[in-house]
Amino acid sequence: MYLSFSTSVVAHVARKLQTMKLVLKATVAFSILLGSIWSTTFPVFAANLDLSAYKGKVVLLDFWASWCNPCRQSFPWMNAMAETMGPKGLVVIAVNVDHDRELADEFLRANDARFTIVYDPNGAIASKYQFRDMPTSFLIGRDGKVHYVHNGFFPDRESEYFSDISRLLNQTVQ
Repeated sequence: MYLSFSTSVVAHVARKLQTMKLVLKATVAFSILLGSIWSTTFPVFAANLDLSAYKGKVVLLDFWASWCNPCRQSFPWMNAMAETMGPKGLVVIAVNVDHDRELADEFLRANDARFTIVYDPNGAIASKYQFRDMPTSFLIGRDGKVHYVHNGFFPDRESEYFSDISRLLNQTVQ
């Protein structure tokens, strides 16, 4: 389905995203100064992840690795989405696919994550999804089905990602 947005709506969303970026940068800097005490999520292992627990929610399921530079760019954006869209029903879950847990932990010390992190060193979750790019995000609707797949992370496409999330949040389950 193709949706058309007026120039004023696109400009408004762009301004909101820019404001969120500034607030996010300040929040991340402050959080780092405080030793990341704002983090409210705790790492879990792949065997403990049950996506059916999120039925009725929109899930952003992101696969990432410590060596992935675009992943570093995506974390601040996912923090902003979790913060602003979480109250509307978005759940952000980032699945790390590193075989070495220490590499993932080092990445997380440098890149604050205020959403759920799952460690999947053996690919238990990753093997259920066919993807090649890192990061890759799957947007799962309230109906439990994958509606959108974002291969890679591109800052100039943040408004597109935001629109996809908004569309799913506005859908009702039939």
